Amino acid sequence: MKYLLDTNVLIALEPTAPAEIEKLTPSGIRFVQKANTAGFPLFVHPAQRADVSHDVDTERRQLRQALLQKYPALPNPPSAVRVNRVLGEPGRETNDWVDHQLLAALHADAVDYLVTEDVGIHRKAKRLQLHHRVTFTAEAITTLETLCDVVPPALPAVSAVKAHNIDAEDPIFTSVREEYPEFDGWLIKCKREHRQSWIVTAPDDSYAGVSIVNRENGAELGATEKTLKICTFKISEAHTGFKYGELLLREILHYAEQNDFGFLFVEVWPRHEQLISFLNEFGFSDLNLPTVRGELRLSKRLKPTEQELDKLSSLEFNKQFGPTAIKWSDTTAFIVPIKPKYHDTLFPEATVQAHFFEGRSACGNALRKAYLCNSVSQEIKPGAILAFYRSEDWQALTVLGVTEETFRSTNPTQIARFVGKRTVYPLQEIERLCKQPVLAILFRQSRILSTPIKLDKLLQNKIIVAAPQSITKLTLAARKWIQKQTLTQ
Repeated sequence: MKYLLDTNVLIALEPTAPAEIEKLTPSGIRFVQKANTAGFPLFVHPAQRADVSHDVDTERRQLRQALLQKYPALPNPPSAVRVNRVLGEPGRETNDWVDHQLLAALHADAVDYLVTEDVGIHRKAKRLQLHHRVTFTAEAITTLETLCDVVPPALPAVSAVKAHNIDAEDPIFTSVREEYPEFDGWLIKCKREHRQSWIVTAPDDSYAGVSIVNRENGAELGATEKTLKICTFKISEAHTGFKYGELLLREILHYAEQNDFGFLFVEVWPRHEQLISFLNEFGFSDLNLPTVRGELRLSKRLKPTEQELDKLSSLEFNKQFGPTAIKWSDTTAFIVPIKPKYHDTLFPEATVQAHFFEGRSACGNALRKAYLCNSVSQEIKPGAILAFYRSEDWQALTVLGVTEETFRSTNPTQIARFVGKRTVYPLQEIERLCKQPVLAILFRQSRILSTPIKLDKLLQNKIIVAAPQSITKLTLAARKWIQKQTLTQ
């Protein structure tokens, strides 16, 4: 696997003075160490000299130009013509021009991944359908740990607590206080009101993540439904990349659904582009009603109208109103067999002994996941419903998901690129699977069935004729039967 490093990552890796050591520096160093240990080469792009040349500090510019030589330059980099057709033609040697050169190298498969903290590049990559291969540094570390079969320290599952159980002195709140000087007084108020909260605790007993919510009147925001405000949503800088944001959001959305909230909102400073992009992926959108301090208000509705149900595709419907919301009409559905060891890792909360598994792996924490198999099925399209069947021991349908994308190849590098930041499979396992054509499926986890649907019940109701050994398409009648069985779960 070949990695291309953006200039913002290089600057963090090569500070030119003690004052320039950044928050990203420790994680950047960890990434380089793990990539070197795995034998994965790191490259810079010759065009990045233009990035460095823009520095008005002559001494620092010359030092960075020298430090850039430490990393091998990508040989014979490809043209950005095809990238420019999609993104537009930028001025030569501008920041956008450099971005396009990096993305062109990725588009041409000269490298497997681009590591960057630039949210703008992540957005451009999505337009080019390369977003699976553009990664933040923390995500790149997690991917390397999975591909190289190195298990990160296990964390416990999310703990639901009342606010008075929160330790106000935890280091996670340092940056929060910098943005909100009134934070301590507000937290005392939350404690006295017993507000609902969630925490993820790291091995050293510090917080890896924390969230606090509150029921509020949403009338001024145009909400007519019961309204929930996400007051605090914070992941520790030391624990980014493990999908704890998705883990926390999953708990908040489950709480909102269980308590009949129809409208959620959160206030975010515009500078937190990564958080905004993350929330957009899960159906939050800008209300265009900023706070008096200038924060954006992002909202999400959980109760669709009949018109929205008819209009939206299955995938967009799940993204906008999910994760549990599924559009069953005009949608294909499939039973997907999965072995217990992968089931435990992908769906830890479905495991009987969940506390031994949940929080341990990034892919288990995530709502967006990947599944690999050797199925010959060509029918799974974006929006298709996936009913995962745990084989061998449980022999039951346990989890529902909604397909985002699929890809087929016998090339392990191409498969690893595609599943990217979501993989549960080490590279050796991907190589083993690729002895035959591999079908890779990116999907969104919708819900864990509280009562798994056992094989004997599936057979009795003629949903299938035998225990599924490979992906099986459901008939319309079978799909409606499963929908009915899962409506109350």
